[in-house]
Amino acid sequence: MDTGVLAVNLRNVRCSLLVGASLLVADACGLPFTGSALAQTVEPSDEIVVTARRRDETVQDVPLSVSAFSGAQLEGRGVSTLKDLQHAIPGLQYSDRGNLQTELTIRGVGGDSRNIGIESGVGMYVDGVYVARTSGYNADLTDLERVEVLRGPQGTLFGKNTIGGVINITSRKPTDETEGQVFASYGNYNALRTQASLSGPLSDNLFAKVTVATWDRDGYIHNVYDGRDLNDENRRGGRLQLRWLPTDQLEINVSADVTRDRRHAVLNQMNSTSGAAAPYYTGDRFEANTDQRNEDSRDMWGVSLTADYTLASGHVLTSISAVRDIQILVYSDIDQTPLDLFHSGPFTDNSRMFSQELRLVSPSDGPLTYVAGLYYFRQDSDGIRRVYIGGLLANGAINDAAVLTNSYAGYLNADYKLTDKLTLTAGIRYTQEKKSGEFLQIRPNLNYDFQDMRRKDSNWSWVGSLRYEFNDNLTSYVSVSRGYKSGGFNLDTIGAPNLIASDLTFGPEEVTNYELGIKGRSSDDLVRFNLAVFDLEYQDKQVSQFISTGATTIPSNQVTNAGRARIRGFEADATLKPFTGFTLTATAAYLDAKYTRFDSAASIGGVLLSYAGNRIERTPDWTASATAEYRYAMDHGDLVLSGTASYTGDVHLQADNLDRNFENGYLLFDARVGYEMENGFSLSLWGKNLGKKDYRTFARVFAGLDQAVYGEPRTYGIDLRYRF
Repeated sequence: MDTGVLAVNLRNVRCSLLVGASLLVADACGLPFTGSALAQTVEPSDEIVVTARRRDETVQDVPLSVSAFSGAQLEGRGVSTLKDLQHAIPGLQYSDRGNLQTELTIRGVGGDSRNIGIESGVGMYVDGVYVARTSGYNADLTDLERVEVLRGPQGTLFGKNTIGGVINITSRKPTDETEGQVFASYGNYNALRTQASLSGPLSDNLFAKVTVATWDRDGYIHNVYDGRDLNDENRRGGRLQLRWLPTDQLEINVSADVTRDRRHAVLNQMNSTSGAAAPYYTGDRFEANTDQRNEDSRDMWGVSLTADYTLASGHVLTSISAVRDIQILVYSDIDQTPLDLFHSGPFTDNSRMFSQELRLVSPSDGPLTYVAGLYYFRQDSDGIRRVYIGGLLANGAINDAAVLTNSYAGYLNADYKLTDKLTLTAGIRYTQEKKSGEFLQIRPNLNYDFQDMRRKDSNWSWVGSLRYEFNDNLTSYVSVSRGYKSGGFNLDTIGAPNLIASDLTFGPEEVTNYELGIKGRSSDDLVRFNLAVFDLEYQDKQVSQFISTGATTIPSNQVTNAGRARIRGFEADATLKPFTGFTLTATAAYLDAKYTRFDSAASIGGVLLSYAGNRIERTPDWTASATAEYRYAMDHGDLVLSGTASYTGDVHLQADNLDRNFENGYLLFDARVGYEMENGFSLSLWGKNLGKKDYRTFARVFAGLDQAVYGEPRTYGIDLRYRF
């Protein structure tokens, strides 16, 4: 975006702030912020209660940029995985090249963790348990209480420190009365989803719940080489929960889940006639011409035990103990042509995790409230890489790597009411992480055996904010926070000679976030809005750079801390209910995300290039969405109509910002029409990407080949649900 357009956008931000300021003046003059006269007769809706700060609060009262969706809202939008939710959350970007290479960013901060020596910048928690690998993110979202997305650095409220933001998923607990539901969905590509749950008491103080889910779908990419269809789905999952109330003060929740995922998936497709693809490229995104195995398998399971004990003082002491295991197995035709130029397999990524958190939450009454915690996390990961060049492993590479991580942390976050309207928040966290790594590579003239790589990182991260409550309906906050992500090891296939162990090691990165937010609603709660303006300063960003190593002066590509970036922008969301039954929800986000330092980012003809000034990859300048829902009451239920338009702006899919890796902005349309009956039955017809828009979520140049990953095609179907 040129400077003129940027100036206009910044003026728009200032105008939005002036609108907020005018509301503050109205409050100072004793004028309430109310909705229009047309909205006065409409019933207010239930507000989502979030636990982002470890106590029950509404979204409007939290001095953070947060989006939240109830379980009912997720069902109404047809959301079944995290991937389905991305267009509804400002600043959130999701993409994947199979389960092993899932990338999630918030405000341009995040990334994937395909390499077992690299951490993710976005943290996901399921019922308070940290999921360390992005390969475990896109599981089924079944029978949930809510999903919360916190933007910006988090660390003084959650166990594991995260630099970009947090996705906090909360399941519905077992109930004290018998209830349940069954769900089935059928759509094009022979897609069949099923879900079922049953919850109820086993005794007066013991309750149980079981949830199962399946997803099957034929592939929508036809392989002309062997006649098979690729990018299919074959997933099975289940969760068992127990809730025990031995006393009035103690609640114990046990949860165990398992997922089995099998796919025939291509990790990328041919995207032009460049190089060896020239005779085989058809320009049809629904065709492939691949001669090798394309398989993507995932097995996950986890068990957690959460105990909440309420002390006589009203403090709540919580213990969360959890183990989790994620195993990925991938076979891929890297070149995606009928020529056996490059293929891989097996690629594995196996991680075993244990975490223990102890947390103390003060009562909500009184001027001082706080959350304090201790956290321990252990991750034992290993990965195998087999790469064949020209059909021969002898010309390729064999890699075996392992990483052991031990992380220790203590955190404190406190709110103090300086006056009835002004609240000060301060938080601090100390983190210490120890990592040890092993790396073995067998490759012609590139053999390495590093068996004792070690590093130790320690860090103080913090947050400070002021929240001012102008009246019951209008608040504002200003905050500064520092986020941190530990260093690690580059343990993927290495193509450079004469390396030493220290060449595979890189340090931590940090983000400082400056943010101003305004949150308001009408006195009848029929109009709500949230606006946040922010400036993130990204230091020591972990990037790939051409540098001279410890044993040679010839530059080679290594993961280093060569990057710095500046990310500025705003996020806004609003909900309007102008008349009975009609709800309009809109979101928008703008990101000016650029590298301010990225030396020696590429080597062309021996000349090293800088990417300073380039836009950060896979970070659109604009994202926006609008959803209209109309609910019409009938004799025995409600007729529900809804439609969503979502826009993703111009985006560079690689840091090089080359034209061939640039994707123009695009607009997607979804729609649903359903009938929800009083007796618990509901029926819905739905469609996604109704305009059949073809758009790329990933692009690269590999060995002279243009390659890409496309977004989901048009899908449609019918949903049936019965609650009892």
